[in-house]
Amino acid sequence: MSHAEIQFLDLMRHGDDFFKIELLRPAKAWYLKALELNIDTENVKLKIAECNRLLVFEVKVIKILGVILAAIVLAFFILGK
Repeated sequence: MSHAEIQFLDLMRHGDDFFKIELLRPAKAWYLKALELNIDTENVKLKIAECNRLLVFEVKVIKILGVILAAIVLAFFILGK
């Protein structure tokens, strides 16, 4: 196995480790580093696309939770008086 292949596997392992615990931004960063080596690019692109898909979902959930929290706080102040 070449040095580049060993480095690639190490980068992918780090990305997979972060992905498993749902730390998507660090996982994507490791995958992007792996992509630079041009080894198994299709697999890496799929992993990056999955990170992007989940990050979009994460942002939507955060926005919804923000609206719900604002409504709860507003209701607390209105009903509390």
